[in-house]
Amino acid sequence: MKSLAKVFAAFLLAVTIAFSGFSGNAHAQSPVGANVDIAIDVNKTIEQILGLITSTQKFQMVVINKTGTTLTRAGAYNKLGNWVLSDVPPSTAQYRDWTESGAGYFTFAANYAVGNTGKYFQFGASWPPIGRRKINLCARNEGGNKPAEACWDAMRNANANDKSETNGQFSAKAQMGNSGNSERVQWIYEVR
Repeated sequence: MKSLAKVFAAFLLAVTIAFSGFSGNAHAQSPVGANVDIAIDVNKTIEQILGLITSTQKFQMVVINKTGTTLTRAGAYNKLGNWVLSDVPPSTAQYRDWTESGAGYFTFAANYAVGNTGKYFQFGASWPPIGRRKINLCARNEGGNKPAEACWDAMRNANANDKSETNGQFSAKAQMGNSGNSERVQWIYEVR
């Protein structure tokens, strides 16, 4: 009987550990693993780079850095959910898959500095409960959260069409995509 009690206690402990990572937040993101960085050839097209990336969840965020310097996350505006990516090293594509739990929608933006050049790009993404999915791209040269919030606010008039911006010697592109099938939606940003 004592051994049966030990087995049951071990089973309960294992179940408790297995389920301890679940969040009670209705809008918590359930990412699969950490952000993934892959080395890229800067001469490859966005489509060729996307061919190197796998997708297993409903949503995927991709930032492609074709510059010779790190894209440093300098701020964010997290209206609903949290921007999922961090600093993106040079000649790298960083991506993350996730599925929204709870209501299943998000809307946020991030501000990225292009190294120490004084140039910035802001990326906005939204999967609303009603209406259409959106993407936005802005180029305000200041750090902090305010430029991300302004880009998010401008997304009200945005849509899922491709966007492009030039900021000094750098250019950026934002586009919506689908990985494999229409069930997986990608927000793709490229800085060169």
